[in-house]
Amino acid sequence: MKMPSAPPRRTDTSWKMLFLAFAAVVGSFFATSFLVQRSSAAVGVLSEDIIYNSAPSIEHLALVRRSVLEIELVLARFINEPERRPELGRDLDAALARARRGMSGYMALTAFPGEEPVRMDIQESWLRFDNAVTRARTVAESNAKAGAGALFDEEIEPPGRRLLEDVTRSIEYNAARGRELAERIRETRRRTLWLATSLNVVCGILAVVVARLLHRELQARRSLVDAHTKSLEARAEELEQFAGRVAHDIRNPLSSARMAAELAMRKVPDDAAREPVRRIIRSLSRADTITGALLDFARSGARPDPGARTEPRAEIADLLGGFEAEVEQAEIELHCEPVPPVLVSCSTGVYLSLLGNLVRNAIKYMGDTPNRHIFVQVSEEGAMIRTSIRDTGPGIAPENLPSLFEPYFRAHGSVAEGLGLGLATVKKLAEGHGGRVGVISERGRGSTFWFELPRAGAPWETVPAPTQAAPESFPQH
Repeated sequence: MKMPSAPPRRTDTSWKMLFLAFAAVVGSFFATSFLVQRSSAAVGVLSEDIIYNSAPSIEHLALVRRSVLEIELVLARFINEPERRPELGRDLDAALARARRGMSGYMALTAFPGEEPVRMDIQESWLRFDNAVTRARTVAESNAKAGAGALFDEEIEPPGRRLLEDVTRSIEYNAARGRELAERIRETRRRTLWLATSLNVVCGILAVVVARLLHRELQARRSLVDAHTKSLEARAEELEQFAGRVAHDIRNPLSSARMAAELAMRKVPDDAAREPVRRIIRSLSRADTITGALLDFARSGARPDPGARTEPRAEIADLLGGFEAEVEQAEIELHCEPVPPVLVSCSTGVYLSLLGNLVRNAIKYMGDTPNRHIFVQVSEEGAMIRTSIRDTGPGIAPENLPSLFEPYFRAHGSVAEGLGLGLATVKKLAEGHGGRVGVISERGRGSTFWFELPRAGAPWETVPAPTQAAPESFPQH
């Protein structure tokens, strides 16, 4: 039989390009995230310098300047209005307290680079001004006739003017520093925005490349799947034709062998000697029935005979009898549960092929397990009739279960001979007759293969008879 060529193989170039493009997209995303986080951190530091240093410095210095002007005004009135000195003295103390609070707040802040000389000048000017105010107040209180104008002009005005100049210079310095920080924030944001936009553009381009590569890869895979499907269809078609040819070619030798066996049985006078010949004739009859059914199935384009029906109870007993020598040689016990009186919608040959393949498969893969049993059970499942074959063999690996019914599948490490077509034939025949197949297996505890076929109308339906319920499970041995 000519086998169809294998489907074309694709290279891994597309996958490598797709992987590289995807890695580039992911890398661009992480680079963008890193830049944004780094920019946010830088902006946060600069903002903190404005919020917690530059702005508070200006606020504290503004309080000092306002308080100095207030001190000068109150002190002038304190010197020139002796009758109000108690009241003005309290106002002077309050103004001095506010000025000292502003100076303490400003000096507690961290100095900007280059600001330390300005801070030292302000501190020195404040000490001079504070001492001058204390001396002028003391002189005014002790000598009421002291020259008010000369006292103020000589003691208060020079250090006050110097302090105000230093405070103003520091305010301008912190304002300039705040503008510089704000400009750096704007530049950082602008640079980050440009880099993020560039990386987003790169991500977009790479995403388009990935989409194109993925589309091309999907197209290639679709072509591979289509080619593989066509290859499988061609292989299945050739397999059907091959099965038909084989069935046709085998029927003639089977008929000749059966006729020879019948002639030989007539010449054997002893009934005991005739029994092996009768077994041979029955086996040849089953083989002829199976090949005939396969031939009809192949000729009909895998469409079953709509009027075909088979009674499993009669056929199972006959089929299992044909396996006596095989199971005896393999030291396997073959059991059959009571079969209910039902009919299935298929020919006898198809049913024998389904059951025979599964029983033979159980025998073949029994392995060297010490507990060697095979159980056959027929149960009613609504409109379907299920035939199950359970064995106590080694079981099937879970990774092999999905592929068991595929053509030419052989489990890794299998030592049994065969082409891997038995279970595929069971699946095709069952589904071709409106049924289905399945398997349940556990390593070390055996396997259960089953097939379901539609129920057919029974000839005894006009005379109702009690049916035997299917057992819940196989007996344990």
